[in-house]
Amino acid sequence: MLQRINMKVLIDKAIPMEKDLIKQNFRVVVMGTAGVGKSSIISKFMNDKFTESHKETIEELHRHRMRFESVSVEIDILDTSGSHQFPAMRKLAIATGDAFLLVFSANNPESFETVKQLRDEIREQKQKGKYSIVVVANKTDLDTDDSHSHAVTDSVVCMDWEEKFVTTSAKTGDNIDTVFQALEDKIRERITLEEKRLSFIRRISMPVMRIAKSEKAAPGFFKSKSRTHSMDNSN
Repeated sequence: MLQRINMKVLIDKAIPMEKDLIKQNFRVVVMGTAGVGKSSIISKFMNDKFTESHKETIEELHRHRMRFESVSVEIDILDTSGSHQFPAMRKLAIATGDAFLLVFSANNPESFETVKQLRDEIREQKQKGKYSIVVVANKTDLDTDDSHSHAVTDSVVCMDWEEKFVTTSAKTGDNIDTVFQALEDKIRERITLEEKRLSFIRRISMPVMRIAKSEKAAPGFFKSKSRTHSMDNSN
C-alpha cells in the first residue's frame, strides 16, 4: 500500500529551533463516509487548494509542524478511506490516533449516522481522556436550509457528546482554519497536562531519592557495628 507524504512546516524559518525543545508527535485521523470532503478539507488547509472532482482515497498521510512556547510538535494527518471495505485499516487508524476529525456532509443527514458509528468505535477502542474529537459538518455552501439541522447537531455534539462542533466549506474555505485551531487547542491542553504531570512526578521523586541515598549508606554503618560487636564477644 502506497502512502503519499505531504510535508508542510508551520514555523517561521527565521527563528532557529532550539536543541532543548521538547519534541512530541500527534496523529490526527480524518474519518467519515465517502464523498463528505475529508480530502478537500485537508487540501484546503495544507495547500489552500480545492478540487471539484472526487477521487476515492485509500489512505494518505500528511505532515506539518506546530510550535508552542517550549514545544515543537509534529502533526501527522491521516486521511482515511470512506469505504466500509477496510475495517482492519479503520481499526488500526483508531488505535494509532490521538485526535479525530469526524466529517459529515451538511446536505446529507445520513452521513452523520456514520459519524455516530465512528464515535462509538473510537470510544470502544480508546481509553477515556486519551483522545480528542472534533465533529465537522462540511459542504455548508450546498446546504440551503441549515439552521434547524445544525442547531440539532450542535446540541447533540456539544451537549450530549461534549465534543467540539464546526461547520465548514472546503470549497470556500469557510471555518477550515477554525477546525485545525480547535485541534491545536486540544493538543495544547494535552501538552500542558503532560508538563504538569511530569512536574508533579519530579517533585514527589526528589524526597524518595534522598531517602534512597540515606538507606544506601545505612548498611555500611550497621556492618561496622556488627564487626565491633563480634570483636567484643571474642574477648
